[in-house]
Amino acid sequence: MELLASLDTPTLAFVTGLAGVLLAAAMAGIRLAGMRNPALLYWGLAGLAFGLGHQLGHLFLTLDFGVPRAAALSIANGLITLTHVLLLAGTRAYLGRRTWLGPLLALAAGLILVGALWTEMQQVLRTRVLVLSGFYLTMDFVSGLHLWRARSSGLTLFRRFAAGVFFFNATFLAVRFVYAAGTQTLTGSFVQDPFQILFFVVSLVFIFVLTLGLALLMFRGAEIELQRLVHRDPLTGLFNRRSLFEHAAREEARCVRYGTPLSLVMVDIDHFKAVNDGHGHAAGDEVICQAAARIACALRDTDAAFRLGGEEFLILLPSTDVDSAIAVAERLRGEISRTPMESIGARVTASLGVTQLARGREDWESAMRRADAALYRAKAEGRDRVFVLSPPAAAPRIEPDPVPDLP
Repeated sequence: MELLASLDTPTLAFVTGLAGVLLAAAMAGIRLAGMRNPALLYWGLAGLAFGLGHQLGHLFLTLDFGVPRAAALSIANGLITLTHVLLLAGTRAYLGRRTWLGPLLALAAGLILVGALWTEMQQVLRTRVLVLSGFYLTMDFVSGLHLWRARSSGLTLFRRFAAGVFFFNATFLAVRFVYAAGTQTLTGSFVQDPFQILFFVVSLVFIFVLTLGLALLMFRGAEIELQRLVHRDPLTGLFNRRSLFEHAAREEARCVRYGTPLSLVMVDIDHFKAVNDGHGHAAGDEVICQAAARIACALRDTDAAFRLGGEEFLILLPSTDVDSAIAVAERLRGEISRTPMESIGARVTASLGVTQLARGREDWESAMRRADAALYRAKAEGRDRVFVLSPPAAAPRIEPDPVPDLP
């Protein structure tokens, strides 16, 4: 407490404002680095509002600029209130939700107006602390709750770190609310009250650590997206040819080790050149995307679908023999042609080739070539059908001639 009492509140307010500028600069830097998440704009503006609120409050209340005290307090607190609104709006934007910005700004403006109605300094400060602290802690708690509950592979830990920062500040603001309700010492924003000094210190730590947490969150998200693009086709979201080698080799090894079957299905959209020629390449791309989505929805979680290029796809079916693979292929054929494609207003069909890996006698690439040959047989026989090529039969075992007994 003695250490807190020795700190100067106007100086603390100035330094705390610099933390807001740091948040704004960090978000602007991340955006300039190429990230275009809308949350960066909201969080950057939140840092700017926080910095301006503290800096203007410091200038108006310590230097004589001719600004009435009530007006100075309303401006400073209005900007700090805007900070918490923008932090929540940014959090919701980051998670792909509506920002609630309009209603929240209207509510914040009403609270600032209520605080401005009190003219006596003691009433102004204590009332503002009670009203605004309750609002701030609600905004921060909701921001933290959104991040805590949002699950995403590789991001959950980072989101919960940022959520913990919000929860920490909300908890302190709740304590401040209780303190303000039971004390008469809060007679001014820069009063040398230990808890008021602690408020500026905690605000400084909150914004600084939040800046770190949000920056880590954005960079980790960018890293995960880059990893996804390495292994995923950017148009359809399916696995790409590059990731096929890793998946197929792993499934082949599992097939050999555990003695389970592995089947392959090759899929090709029929008459796709006519789609491009008649409707344009943009419509053709949309047909590919819709076909990929229908394929993905018709598969099990253990299956894997790959876009090999153009309108051609490969599907790996672990623990699936050739008869079951034929049933899967027929289901896929029906799903693709079941309803018209929205981009062209017409149905498309697909030809499919099916085979099963000859376990222990060939590798997956040989099986894929056979599935491709089966696909071309399906097209040659009229398209919109499934053709099967069985794996080569095992060579018969030749028993050695018996050795005659010697006399």
